[in-house]
Amino acid sequence: MSELQGLQSQEKEFSKAGIRILAISADSPEDLKEKLLPKGISFPLLSDPELEAIDAYGLRHEGGNPFGGDIARPAVFLIDEEGRIVEKILTENWRVRPTPELILGKFSDAG
Repeated sequence: MSELQGLQSQEKEFSKAGIRILAISADSPEDLKEKLLPKGISFPLLSDPELEAIDAYGLRHEGGNPFGGDIARPAVFLIDEEGRIVEKILTENWRVRPTPELILGKFSDAG
């Protein structure tokens, strides 16, 4: 199960906690449609192939794509109702992703 499917599987728990999920990827819109939409992901998936939003959040992993090029570091940002970042969960390894349980726990801690 992909990390996005893991988030999707906990969507009701996120909703109860007041959390809205949004994913940003360096993948093209076509790749997102082909790879992720058939897996039942219902939250917004944003494409950022130019890495503009990814750079704005300091998440570019230069040379991180094993097939060549840059990718985004896995990260979760908890943003409050005023748009302020109240918590960041970052990983150094693209294979290590924050779990839904960790995210729910951090949100509870921040609230």
